[in-house]
Amino acid sequence: MFDLEELKRASGLSRKQLTDLEAQLRTELGEDELMVELHLMRVLEALRWGWITGAEALSVEAKAP
Repeated sequence: MFDLEELKRASGLSRKQLTDLEAQLRTELGEDELMVELHLMRVLEALRWGWITGAEALSVEAKAP
């Protein structure tokens, strides 16, 4: 399926940025690891395809769809 570690490497985010992003997702989603992993994968895919920037990925502001 998806190789989350490869997506992390390809994201261009530093280890600290990835840790911060995961912490932010855990704050928003609770301790449901499956949901955290799913949302993390979606953010990393969006970065890979250029749909969002690293700054947008790390932004704590809620964005309207």
